[in-house]
Amino acid sequence: MLLQIFTRLFIIIIADLYQNANGAHHSHEEHKGSVRHQNWQRLEMMDANGLYWLQWGIQDKDIHFKVTVNTRGFIGLGFSRKDGRMSSADMVLLWVDDHTGKPNALDCHGSVLHPHEAPIQDDTQNYHVIDGYQNGTHTFVEFKRLIETCDPYDMPLSDDTVKVLWSFGKTDPIHGNLEGHGRNRGAKPLHLLNPVFRKESMRNKQETHQWDITVNNVTLEPTMDTLYWCKILSSPRLNHKHHIIGYEPLLTHVAKSDETVVHHMTLFECSTKSYPGADSASWDVWVRSTGTVCNSNSLTPRDWDSCSNPVAVWSVGASGQFLPAHVGIPMGGPAGVKYYMLEIHYDNPNALKAVDHSGFRIHYTPQLRANDGGIIISGVSISDTQIIPPGQKLYRNVGICGPSCSNVLFPDNGIKIISGTLHTHRAGRKMSLRHVRGGKELQRIIEDDNYDYKYQQFHQLANETIVLPGDYIITDCAYDTQHRKRATFGGYSTKQEMCLSFITYYPKIELAGCYSMTPVREFFEMFGINEFYSLNMTDVENLFLYNGNLLDYMPNTIYGKTKPNRSNLTAEDLVVEESLLNKLLISDPVEFHDRTFLSHINQLPWSEPLFTKRVEHAMITGKHMTFCRVANESISIPSEIIRYPNFTTFVKPPSSCTYNLFIDSIQLTSNASRIVAHLSLSLLLVGICLKKQYQIS
Repeated sequence: MLLQIFTRLFIIIIADLYQNANGAHHSHEEHKGSVRHQNWQRLEMMDANGLYWLQWGIQDKDIHFKVTVNTRGFIGLGFSRKDGRMSSADMVLLWVDDHTGKPNALDCHGSVLHPHEAPIQDDTQNYHVIDGYQNGTHTFVEFKRLIETCDPYDMPLSDDTVKVLWSFGKTDPIHGNLEGHGRNRGAKPLHLLNPVFRKESMRNKQETHQWDITVNNVTLEPTMDTLYWCKILSSPRLNHKHHIIGYEPLLTHVAKSDETVVHHMTLFECSTKSYPGADSASWDVWVRSTGTVCNSNSLTPRDWDSCSNPVAVWSVGASGQFLPAHVGIPMGGPAGVKYYMLEIHYDNPNALKAVDHSGFRIHYTPQLRANDGGIIISGVSISDTQIIPPGQKLYRNVGICGPSCSNVLFPDNGIKIISGTLHTHRAGRKMSLRHVRGGKELQRIIEDDNYDYKYQQFHQLANETIVLPGDYIITDCAYDTQHRKRATFGGYSTKQEMCLSFITYYPKIELAGCYSMTPVREFFEMFGINEFYSLNMTDVENLFLYNGNLLDYMPNTIYGKTKPNRSNLTAEDLVVEESLLNKLLISDPVEFHDRTFLSHINQLPWSEPLFTKRVEHAMITGKHMTFCRVANESISIPSEIIRYPNFTTFVKPPSSCTYNLFIDSIQLTSNASRIVAHLSLSLLLVGICLKKQYQIS
């Protein structure tokens, strides 16, 4: 009993101290100039036809909603972390009584045993009506709930991606009758607790123009599973500097459907003076061409390597991005960029025949904003040295942007991050953008424990984050490969993986990308490999670091005695067959003699949790080769090998529900007894905190 009381008191002290520290941290950030976006309102069309509109915003610990729906019957709204199904979902039923005109809200949840039946009423009512009415065609209800209700049937809302369920029917819900529920329903992934800046608000305040940039007649055959296509474009002729204030995708749909074969798109600035003797006339020729495959060294002109600084990014499920009123991405003017490169990744798992004309609509203005902004790509460098074993529920990879970049390129006052989008392929389940300063992890810049690779919308930060010189930014990804039989590696296909973050920030600096990867030698040594046939380890390093160009000079006998019939291979088999790791034959040690490295990897005991965790831990906390990709080629920052930094991990404060539960359970009767309890455990707490400072994350 005494131990239980001390444990409960200890948790209370931690919560109190954390709340005080957290308040001090926020105060410090405000002093450093962070901008807070308060009193924002979000508006989303939930269905495809504009019949169901949802509006919401945050007020203290409450979230306020307003639904406007084309019905005089019931309205359903729900929240799910899973796949958008009613089972276990947190739901509320809303209606305006046809006889009394009174608005109603009924707190409910989905049945686990009978997911297709009407929702079950909760024991506690946590949704509260503010106002509501109906006219001849529509119903309007305004209501609120706590962000965290402490009710086991209500889902705590957070920064994670949430599947928002919607439904409506023709009649009020009487005795569980939800007529029309099965026909008018759906689910939409959303970031509920983030503000979003929209183009409508921008146009009301300043003059804007549009620049539509698209590819032309890019043809995908059913045999093309993955294609990267690049097109060079010339900038609009702008005599004076302008600001890009937002962009949205222009997507081609396949065969009169909502389906698109575009997986992600990036618009890059090109530095046409990057290479001595670069011919400006060549760029005009490329502008007139339709483009070319752009992850091929043999087809892509060398000058295109200078197209590295992103200004617009779109990934599957997103709607684009509009910037806050104090930030714009520079464009035009005498010193402005003259050429851009549009890169589109096509993903065609259903073997469709498609002709594509996709791209971006760029919104820009001559009315300059206070700050020039930009976008940095960070995370794990795309390479076969990124590995996710098969059969794993959650397996982590990390990419580091460290002091080698931030000390050289960040201004003394740092950069301010205003938004970011997190990018993996199909196996991604959790992602975060972490921030480390002086041996201590600060609050996560972005964290999504319910990541949905089909919904890669920008996370607009309610509080901008300042990143100073010397800080680390870590992109942390966790993958689910429970249903995969062989290892997944980093690569460009959606059957391979990525771990990237696209960070929008200001003021603009010369940094285009900031990545890391496991050093090549350490990668092979980790799996017990010392040498390959006909290649020393320096050659192998060059294969990985320079996109495999040396394979053109390697005899076929080095990397395979027989080749399978490619016509019989699936798209997934082709990815494996063409992998660089499948072209390296092991010569040392002798017990792995004549295996390809890929076959060696697939024979390792990945089903043994201790072995897999050991590999995961070694790759995270071991050595990392870092890269700074600089937009200005006159600045050269060499890659370097660093160790994963030691730091105290950020710990979320206990939820208000946990805190209140412990307060109630110990039932302290006076302030004096609480003070005595705090003093009696203070030395213990200090000792534990000091010990924590020297632990590795």
